[in-house]
Amino acid sequence: MQAHELKPAPGSRQNRKRIGRGNAAGTGTYSGRGLGGQKSRSGRKPRRFFEGGQTRLMRRLPRRRGFVNHFRIEYQPVNLRDLERFEDGAEITNETLKEAGLIDSAQKPVKILASGGITRKLIVRVERLSLTAKEKIEAAGGTAEETTERKVRSERRGAAKRKRRKNKPAEAEAAADDEKGDGKGKAQKGGGKAKAEKGGAEAEGADDKKKTDGKAKAQKGGGEAEGADKKTEGKAKAQKGGGKAKAEKGSAEAEGADDKKKTEGKAKAQKGGGKAKAEKGGAEAKGISDVAAAADTPEAGKDSEGDGD
Repeated sequence: MQAHELKPAPGSRQNRKRIGRGNAAGTGTYSGRGLGGQKSRSGRKPRRFFEGGQTRLMRRLPRRRGFVNHFRIEYQPVNLRDLERFEDGAEITNETLKEAGLIDSAQKPVKILASGGITRKLIVRVERLSLTAKEKIEAAGGTAEETTERKVRSERRGAAKRKRRKNKPAEAEAAADDEKGDGKGKAQKGGGKAKAEKGGAEAEGADDKKKTDGKAKAQKGGGEAEGADKKTEGKAKAQKGGGKAKAEKGSAEAEGADDKKKTEGKAKAQKGGGKAKAEKGGAEAKGISDVAAAADTPEAGKDSEGDGD
């Protein structure tokens, strides 16, 4: 066979379908797009899963709630009563359990549960054992050992953090050191500027303090002079006021003497009037008693006469 005689297999190659070339070609008039509508137009087509406005299939299906923990470890459970088939002293591992048909895979972890009892003395070495199952195996005289270490959640988080720190590239640490050095240099430079500014501020404060001290002394001297002047004026006023007070005191004493004499005269007059009234009252009382005595005497004579009759 020659190279020019080579041909593709019959039916493996077909001509392109030509549309819009008349009805005789089989794809005329609508060119295979139907009787109009959005899908028959050129340009943007409807988005995926669009069903004309009705609720699409992805919304009609029930949603899956929650989340899936991809780090969850799935153990293959084996009940304790299933280990009764082994002989005393037998070693129980993933391989022996697989051979006995108790698990599906020897590569996946296994956990022994405490369902049922055991009387055989077995050596059990698997990934996990429940505490009750371990107690039952040891009570029967066997030994139980977990091949993997148990970790609490806090230890897992700590291990993950340590792993991230260990895998941290050295370049990042170097960059952090460089930034730290730059920060120290800037801090030292800023500290020098701050010290210089502090010294300038202290010098300005000392000058301001001297100025204020001078002003205070000048004001104090002026105040002392004004105080001396005011003091002399006050003394003169006090002396003048003392003379006036003495004059007023003398006049008040004279008026008081006159008032005293007047009151003494009034008191004497009132005393004399009282004596006169008392004497008058005594005389009146005496006269009344005499009249009464005279009236009583004739009545007594009459009474005596009547008794004689």
